[in-house]
Amino acid sequence: MTWTFSAPLCVFVRATIRREQYTAFKELARAVAFAYQQHPSRVEWSAYATVAGPSLAVYVIIPLAELGAMDGMLSLDRVMADVYGSDGLVKLNKFQDCVLDMSTSVLNRIELGLSGTPAHGAPAEFLYYVNLKVTPARVGGFLHGLRQVAAVLPGSPFSLYGTFAGATRVHAFASGDRISDLEEVGKLQSRIVSGYGEEAGGQIWAGIHESLEETETSILRHIGHQAG
Repeated sequence: MTWTFSAPLCVFVRATIRREQYTAFKELARAVAFAYQQHPSRVEWSAYATVAGPSLAVYVIIPLAELGAMDGMLSLDRVMADVYGSDGLVKLNKFQDCVLDMSTSVLNRIELGLSGTPAHGAPAEFLYYVNLKVTPARVGGFLHGLRQVAAVLPGSPFSLYGTFAGATRVHAFASGDRISDLEEVGKLQSRIVSGYGEEAGGQIWAGIHESLEETETSILRHIGHQAG
């Protein structure tokens, strides 16, 4: 497994779990993961769950070298039926009953020099995940602000993705093997001010925030993966 955030595209699945059914969900999720591990049509993926954030959610990230790779991806009901037979759809229905809502998006990497830290080998143990809703009229200014940030922060902890298909958002990921590794996220504003000076750096930071309608942040823990 060599998943890094350098993939040009990825399928991003978010499932919000019913809290009262989380124990059942974990057991059924293991059955779903086992099905994908056993199925001959193997897909590379990494899964994360909420440690801290606005909702109890599970995220699945499937890196794509090209959009055409989606043509070979089988649906969940097909995989469950192929591996478990008629019992597969029973397991799938129970799994879906544990899910409050689910969304799937295809994300494309935003190349602004915010390369993040590649994680070769096993996926990072933790992710700091930011879901940003940008005001449509201010998208240009938002991206300009990010380019200004990238110019003085080539070692920024974040990797950025936009939306190719799905709810229009900017998704930012920072990785670490320990939660303490994510502390660099909190230093971004001070690093921007150090690079541009207090007045200019403050204006850049303020301009980015003024472009946003909504911000959601979470800390996620790695819960499983499969190599392609």
